[in-house]
Amino acid sequence: MPLATQQTTEPSSPVDTPIFYPLDHLAILDVTGTDALTFLQGQGTQDYLKRLPQAPLPGAFCTPKGRVVANVWNVLLLTEPATVKLVTERSAADTLKRHLGKYIPFFRGSKLTDQSQALHGLGLSGPEAEPWLSRALGEGNNGLWRKGGHFAFSLPDGRFQLWLSALADDYERLMEQIESARVLPAADWQRLDIFAGYPWVNASLTGEFVPQSIGLEQLDGISFNKGCYTGQEVISRLHYKGKSKRGLQRLRWQGNATPAGPEVYTATGTAGTWINWVADGGNCLGLAMLKQSDEAPALYLDSERQIPLELLD
Repeated sequence: MPLATQQTTEPSSPVDTPIFYPLDHLAILDVTGTDALTFLQGQGTQDYLKRLPQAPLPGAFCTPKGRVVANVWNVLLLTEPATVKLVTERSAADTLKRHLGKYIPFFRGSKLTDQSQALHGLGLSGPEAEPWLSRALGEGNNGLWRKGGHFAFSLPDGRFQLWLSALADDYERLMEQIESARVLPAADWQRLDIFAGYPWVNASLTGEFVPQSIGLEQLDGISFNKGCYTGQEVISRLHYKGKSKRGLQRLRWQGNATPAGPEVYTATGTAGTWINWVADGGNCLGLAMLKQSDEAPALYLDSERQIPLELLD
C-alpha cells in the first residue's frame, strides 16, 4: 500500500500522532537459526555475541580487503533461535545477500532470506513517535518494539524505524492510522539521515570504502574487541596503526542542481566522492567522502565550478 505524502509544513493529523515517512529506499534481509549470531560474528563489523543483544546497532559487511559491501542496522528480534533483521539500502540488498550467501552454507543451522516484499518500512519522528509505538506494538525494551510480525527500533538521534508485516491481521488498521496522520516524502527522511551523518552505501558504491571513511567508527558501528571477521585485518590495522586519509562530511548548496557524477570538485581537481544526497525545493544536502587536509579547499558541485558547496562539519 503506497503512502500518499503531504507536502504542507502544517500538520493535518491529530496532535497525538508522529510524523511518518515511507522507507521505500531501504530493504530487509533476515538471518535466522541456531547459529545465526555465530555466522554474523564472523562476517560483520559489529559484535553480535556481546553487544547486539543490548540494542539495535549499526554495522557493515566487508570484502576480504576491508571494503564495505553494504552497511546495515542490525536488529536482534529473537535469541532462541536467533533472528536478526539487517536493514540496508535497497539497491545493495541483492549484493549483500550474494556476499553473505557465499559463507552461510558453512552454518547449516542458519538461513538467509530477503523479506523486503513482506515488510513495509516507515520512519517516525516527533515527540509522539515513541508513545504511538507503545500503543501500536506494546511497550518497548532496549530501543526495540515488536508485536507479531511487526517490529520497530530507535535511532541514536531520537527517530524510529517501523517495519510492518503485510501478513499481520492488524496491518490494514495500522496503515489506516498512518494514512490519516502526517506523512512526508522519503526525501525528508533521507535529509534527516544526512544531518545525523548516517550514510547508505548503494550498489554502485559497493567495494569503494573502508568502514572508517564513511563514518562508521564514529557511529559505533565497528567493534575492535571481537575476534576475526571478513576484512578485519585491514580495518583494525587502519584503526591502530594509521589514519584514514578520507572522511565523511556533510555538504549544503543552493538551488535544485544535483551531482552529475560521483565527484566532488575543488578549484583545480576533485576532493572526494558523493555517497548520498537530496536535492528538492532548494534545500539541498549531501554526504560525501572527502580527502582530509589541514586547510579546507573551496568545493563545488559541478565541473564548471559554478555551484559552491558549504561544509556543515
